[in-house]
Parts: sequence; C-alpha cells; structure tokens
Amino acid sequence: MVLSQNTIEILKNFAAINPNLLFKQGSTVDTVSDAKTMMGSANIAEVMPQEFGIYDLNEFLSILTLVDQPQLEFGKTSVTIRDGNTSIEYRYAALDTLTVPTRKVSMPAPEVVLNLTSDSMNRLKKAASVLGHSSIQLEGKNGRISANIVNPKDKSSNKYTIVVDEKNACTKVFSLIIPISHLKMMTGDYVVSFSSKLISHFKNTSIPVEYWIALEKESTFGS
Repeated sequence: MVLSQNTIEILKNFAAINPNLLFKQGSTVDTVSDAKTMMGSANIAEVMPQEFGIYDLNEFLSILTLVDQPQLEFGKTSVTIRDGNTSIEYRYAALDTLTVPTRKVSMPAPEVVLNLTSDSMNRLKKAASVLGHSSIQLEGKNGRISANIVNPKDKSSNKYTIVVDEKNACTKVFSLIIPISHLKMMTGDYVVSFSSKLISHFKNTSIPVEYWIALEKESTFGS
C-alpha cells in the first residue's frame, strides 16, 4: 500500500490534535484531543486491512520520508515500510497506551449554520496573534453574525471583527466562544454548525474531513 499525499496531509493535521492514532479496518480515521475538547474524522483514499495503533504519529510520518517511495506491508505486530533494498519495521502500539475516541459524536440539532472561508479564518488567527487574544467570539443579532477576536474576561480589551453573515437564518441573540487553540483544522472553507448545547461542527467543503469542537461555558444563546 502507498499512502496518497492527501492522506499524509490529513494524518499530519490529526497529529497536531493528538499524536496517538488508532487505524481501524476500512477507510475512516478518527482522533480526539487529550482534553476531549476536539474530535476529528476523515475518509481517506486507502482501505486499511486491519486495526493497528500508532503511538507517535509524527514519528511514523517522519519515518516514511526515510525511503523514496514507501510501500506499506502490514503484519500482525508491525508494519514494514519498504522501498527496493531498504526496509523499516515499525511496531504497532499497545491499544491501552493510546488516547482514542470511544464513540461517535452525536451532534445536536444546530441553531446556527454559516459558511466560514479559509481567508476569514486566516485573518482571525493573524489578528489573535497580533492582539495576544486567545478566543474567537461568534456574535449574532437579527441575522447579522460577526466573528470577533476578543478577551472574553476583559470587556475593555481591543477587539478585531469580521462580519461573516449579514442575513443568517438564525435571528436570535447569541455569543459563542471558541478557544483559538482548539481550531486545529486543515486549511479550507467550512460549513460550521453551532448548538446551544456548547458544541460546534466544522465540515470542510473540499476535503472529506470534519471536526467537532467544544464551546466555552461562557457562551450564551438567546439572551
């Protein structure tokens, strides 16, 4: 088996969420952060023939670069990475050493759905870095939604704002707060859903990857 470049990019992204990864038989890979505040799921081009665990995904991806055209051969206790006369035996991790999702996320019916472009997300992250703030606030009123870079604990702090929707179907007043540190998605445009149950869903519009991210408890909806 040869891993496609798209699959490698997905795995690099998942390694930023959690270095552990449990590959299951089939084409779906899932990850979850140590704090259980973010979960990711993707469909990859390859079909894994069996279940196996990788303890350090970054290390595994780095090992693939040691050969020019890595071919993966899956054994009972290890995967052999081979190219011509070169081979590397990489042992699977014991499942009890891994932090992995134990169940699928059941996303409640969302009250707010909007499109968030890659450009807007990049601008927001840059503003957060410049201002030294750690949160994005999605603020809505009468269907107008803005994305703000704020310090939610200091009302007098500087604020950066982008209007992301002028005529959203949700006309209620809300303030939904997400830590910047949780936004470890792949670059791209997203359809984003928010639930008043303090969970959000980010679905990439061009790559088969999606994320569920917990909202801060200071978030409010309908008040």
